[in-house]
Amino acid sequence: MAITAALVKELREKTGIGMMKCKEALKEADGDIEVAIANLRKAGAAVAAKKAGREATEGKVFFATSGTQTAAVEVFCETEPTSGNADYIAFGEGAAKNAAESSLADVDAVLASPLNGTTVQEELNVLVGRITENIGIKRVALVSEEGGALATYSHMGGKIGVIVKLKYSGVASDQSSIVAVAKDLSMQVAATAPIAVRSEEVSQDTIAKEREIYVELARKAGTKEEYIDRQIEGKLKKFLKEVCLAEQMFIKDTKKPVADLLKETAVANGVENLEIEQFIRFELGK
Repeated sequence: MAITAALVKELREKTGIGMMKCKEALKEADGDIEVAIANLRKAGAAVAAKKAGREATEGKVFFATSGTQTAAVEVFCETEPTSGNADYIAFGEGAAKNAAESSLADVDAVLASPLNGTTVQEELNVLVGRITENIGIKRVALVSEEGGALATYSHMGGKIGVIVKLKYSGVASDQSSIVAVAKDLSMQVAATAPIAVRSEEVSQDTIAKEREIYVELARKAGTKEEYIDRQIEGKLKKFLKEVCLAEQMFIKDTKKPVADLLKETAVANGVENLEIEQFIRFELGK
């Protein structure tokens, strides 16, 4: 596979490593950027690189709520001025409203839904023709508030959009305080980019890849083989605590686990089994 300047630039943006090292890594990986990233990490030259290929560099995540349904719709574009364009914003808000009102959870369904006497797809076609940029809907998420409370959070002018849903049993004495906790946790999701709610939800493939990297680094550091497994288990436990929202420390009080925050909130509001049911995190380009 040809190693293009664009491919080298993409790897550099994802890892922060110099252009020459990136070019060498891509040559060794036969142009496979994910293999190149893994090899660089094993060599200790780069930390975790989690960015995926970008469809566009700009855009916004739009939210809308209808009844118990809250929708998040990511609309990408090419330039920052377009993300502030009134027509672009009206389109994104309309698409999100359709998703919430009609319980639409995928891109094709939203594009086919009616908008301004035509469809979202036709409105998009007109918008692209008017602005002359690549604009589109990348993904859609739909979360129901039933059985709990949820909050949304928009960060960096809409470049990161988060929904966090908490569920519980019983009747809350102060629903707004539970919503406030969901809001705090949505800010935490935006900042820490967890990959799962709990460690048991992390795929075995992800764990296996982390283990492989840790083993390579341990061997390069001269760790004796008989000590590697014990060392790796400790690193994996630390990794899972960092990437699982329910197992993280609370971002507003780093001495308090999120689990303790939820227990305290449940007691204060007279509910039981307060826990994180799910979160949605959309970040442009990921």
